[in-house]
Amino acid sequence: MMSERKGIGEGGKTLKRMMEENERLYRETGCYAGITEPHLLKENPVKGELFHSRIMASLIAGRETTRMVSGSPFVREVAELCLGLYTPEGDNIAQSTGIQIHIKLMGDNIQWMINKNYEEEVGINDGDFFIANEPVISGMHAADVYDMLPIFWEGELIGWISTVIMEMDIGAVSPGLMPLANVERGTDGLKFCCERIGSNDRLNRDFEHKIEICLDMSDIFLLDRKGAIASNIRVREEIKRIIGEFGIEYYKRATRELIEEERRSQIVRIRQRMVPGRYRGVVPAEFPMADQPVAWLPAKRDTIRLIPIQMDVLPAGGLVLDFEGVGEWGWHPFNGTPQAVWGGVSIVTVQTLACDGRGNLGSLLPIEVKEPPIDSLLNPSQIKKLATSTPWAPLLDVFGMWTHLLGIAFYLRGFREETFNYRSSAGWQMAGYDQMGTKRPLMAAGTGYFGPGACGVCDGVDCGGWLATPEVDMGSAEVWELFVPHMEMSRRIDPYSVGYGRFRSGLAIPQVVMIHRSQQLVGSGIIGTASDGIIPNLGQFGGYPGGRRNTMLLRYDNLPELMEKRQPLLYEVGHPADLKDRFPGQVFDMGLLAVPTEIYEGDLLVSVSAAAGGLGDPIERDPALITADMDNGLTTEWQASSIYCVKTSYDEKAKQWKVDEAATKELRQSKRKERLARGVPAKDWWQKSRQRLMDRNLDGKILEMYQSSMRLSEAFTREFKDFWALPDDFNL
Repeated sequence: MMSERKGIGEGGKTLKRMMEENERLYRETGCYAGITEPHLLKENPVKGELFHSRIMASLIAGRETTRMVSGSPFVREVAELCLGLYTPEGDNIAQSTGIQIHIKLMGDNIQWMINKNYEEEVGINDGDFFIANEPVISGMHAADVYDMLPIFWEGELIGWISTVIMEMDIGAVSPGLMPLANVERGTDGLKFCCERIGSNDRLNRDFEHKIEICLDMSDIFLLDRKGAIASNIRVREEIKRIIGEFGIEYYKRATRELIEEERRSQIVRIRQRMVPGRYRGVVPAEFPMADQPVAWLPAKRDTIRLIPIQMDVLPAGGLVLDFEGVGEWGWHPFNGTPQAVWGGVSIVTVQTLACDGRGNLGSLLPIEVKEPPIDSLLNPSQIKKLATSTPWAPLLDVFGMWTHLLGIAFYLRGFREETFNYRSSAGWQMAGYDQMGTKRPLMAAGTGYFGPGACGVCDGVDCGGWLATPEVDMGSAEVWELFVPHMEMSRRIDPYSVGYGRFRSGLAIPQVVMIHRSQQLVGSGIIGTASDGIIPNLGQFGGYPGGRRNTMLLRYDNLPELMEKRQPLLYEVGHPADLKDRFPGQVFDMGLLAVPTEIYEGDLLVSVSAAAGGLGDPIERDPALITADMDNGLTTEWQASSIYCVKTSYDEKAKQWKVDEAATKELRQSKRKERLARGVPAKDWWQKSRQRLMDRNLDGKILEMYQSSMRLSEAFTREFKDFWALPDDFNL
């Protein structure tokens, strides 16, 4: 009888056998790795805390090593990277600070290699480097590149260290980074399917040759790889020192107990902070592809896809996420996968429920994600034939809605300080020649431009809304100006980006830049958003949603003359409705996905990242907060009177705004009467809306949106018809 092949895992086991045993123990006991009593960390908690802190310190030190070696402003300026330590089976033990989306995603790549029998058919050796960026395997978008290094101890693989970095260039169709005029696999850019690119702690020279030939920004890409290698090696060596200090048996047991302890802690948090029940939201994802220059003609159509999200909070301390009713996949680069959905789960979980620095796989184990419907936007059956370069755009909006649902659950339980919601950004991507005459992708990607939703007890943090990291940073203007041929005209907070409420959202800073010293540029694509005309309803308890995200191209009629006369140039957007009247030139609204447009010297590129939602009725906002905002330039007189119903005047002597309390009281009473006069009984509204449905009196794209969801989900169709009391044979 043939004996089982000796593996590189514990006791000569193969990694696949270790993974299968781990999964079996979890199924049988409900505890990670079958650890029903995590005694090791409890017996000596001081030793356990020291052990964990040493691991975290090594990961954070490794992250800073990457930042010092990398040449990319994505890494050096705004820290678009993260490191994670994993068990031999690919389960996350700990993660550094940074872009903490990747708890499960990095591990999915490791487990994919294990399932594909890399141990025998490819080989996993000490000093090997593996690279991955294929969203079909795992990931939020192809620009996130994973570098993985196995950790061996006396010939046994005892873990993995993985670094993820968002790259500036992946060789995709223009603009080259997150392509939008992209509807086929061949234009997604370079894809790495867990490939070995180095051995003996060095990059393979053939890999370097490939990158030098295939990428415009090969120098940045290779420096990022070397930064990741340096950090991985540094962490590996520190882990070996930790093992030398604590012992290998302690390391193996304690790392697994860290995961089980976090699983139990997460259950306690859910039970403590959230009220059991069903919480529901919906996000529209807009894909305006009709005017995009694509060769596959079936893709040239505008579509909207409905993405419902339901969160069930279980009394036992679990969460269930359900996307029943999501619409169909399409010919565009936004198709996602169930693995990418877990990236959204991770990004929210680590910043809301598990924000104490101990987040790992255990943070996710109490959460069940039901598989999205087959052939939906989040689970296409023919995913290997579709473009998948940018699934993160709809996913970020969907999981912004999940933070909204979590915020409601926290508020109901009394954790009002934890109430929060999130909305992604807008921004320009370009391709063309930089100041030095090099043709390449061009994008400035600061993370500190947009505002989060209101808190349950105070306003949201201005410009602090990037959920993926607690360390939001716009980066240095001077550094971005070295990498992109533009000049920043200002960094001023935009009062009109707000989500109004008794507590307002945080505010955003629009990017206003002037193109400078480029031979030729093409703007193509907006980043980080999937909604434009339909704004996600992130307002809570009467709060308003944030404003529309605006992306515009402004072209002066006679810039040289203005400059010669030293006339002031535009440096802030102001009220977007009257910008065309104020600007001495042409104003082009580029919408959600800019059709590739030639950009010239002196053009202004504007992107306004509107904030998330407010909380509570705006006319209940404390007038003192309004005048404080007005003194700081964060609220205008028009907003004070029209939205908040507060009458103000400016005291020239005191140099501050004052409230007219009598006029304010009258104005607010008048607004309440106006609302009552405008209001209609819910039954009348329902009947009128039902008649519109019966008459099919809806925009064609909205009709198709509902049809798409109904084609995939009988449950959605039944609930839709039940709510609107539609006949069984009714068809939209």
